[in-house]
Amino acid sequence: MILFPFFENIEGKKFLVIGGGSVAKGKIERLKHFTDNITVIAERTDIDGAIIKKFEDSDLDGADYVIGASDDSELNRHISELCNSKGIPVNIVDNPELCTFIFPSLIKKGDLVIGITSAGKSPAFSQYIRSEAEKVIPDNAEHIIDELYTLRNELKKTVPDQKERAKILKEKLNELL
Repeated sequence: MILFPFFENIEGKKFLVIGGGSVAKGKIERLKHFTDNITVIAERTDIDGAIIKKFEDSDLDGADYVIGASDDSELNRHISELCNSKGIPVNIVDNPELCTFIFPSLIKKGDLVIGITSAGKSPAFSQYIRSEAEKVIPDNAEHIIDELYTLRNELKKTVPDQKERAKILKEKLNELL
């Protein structure tokens, strides 16, 4: 699998999670940092708000992204095939071959978002790198981003040369750090 790391606007997008175990909970917890538009379908779970029932193909109707996290590998394969036929991006937990997207190991501090992946080969290594990277991100990262954003917008109006704007922004970043 060849992965290109890009960030997509998911405002208004609907996520469907099929499965209710600990892996599904982990995916949901990561998603909740970005959206509340998550529907969970599971035959049994203690996830708040989940729809307790057996998955049906029609459950995919209206879904923009699907996460197959059931403990039934045949069901997960079926979900992947169905999503592929409908053009719905799908993540099947613990089976990268059935995925059209994967969940990276994430760092989120305000508007700063960093995704780290090993293309599904070693989640443990991705988590290690995430842990190390978190150590070097300043606690006030959100404040720094907001300050630089405000300055950047002001400079666009007053400094026509992009290279000069970049120099000023870099100086301000060094000052904030």
